[in-house]
Amino acid sequence: MSAVLKPLFQEEYSITPRILVCEDDPLIALGWMEMLKDAGYSVVGPAYTAEKALEMAYQDLPALALVDIDLSGVVDGISVAAELAPLGVLVVFITGDYKRASLEGREMASDILIKPVAESTVLDSVTAILQSR
Repeated sequence: MSAVLKPLFQEEYSITPRILVCEDDPLIALGWMEMLKDAGYSVVGPAYTAEKALEMAYQDLPALALVDIDLSGVVDGISVAAELAPLGVLVVFITGDYKRASLEGREMASDILIKPVAESTVLDSVTAILQSR
């Protein structure tokens, strides 16, 4: 019977949701990536700029993206979300700028988390959003 269960487990593992990490602070980005990998998610990134985030998303479409609104570069995180949302990518804004997130990005966001935010809060949000999908 365990031989029958083993292929099912492998199949479930192969469809693990991909999560794109878009954060311009390398320490924060790497922390989120490790946390997500430890939880069993497949991680794309980190993308430190909006341009890189979009490039990575188009190469390997994620199910969900963690997006800092104030990304480095010409384009910001709101623009990243505006590009990803029509592709069916769920977006969680993680930002210190709640006012901007709630005014400009609310309709694109599955959740808005305010920095500083605990890793457990990020993981709880990701898990809840992906389970409700």
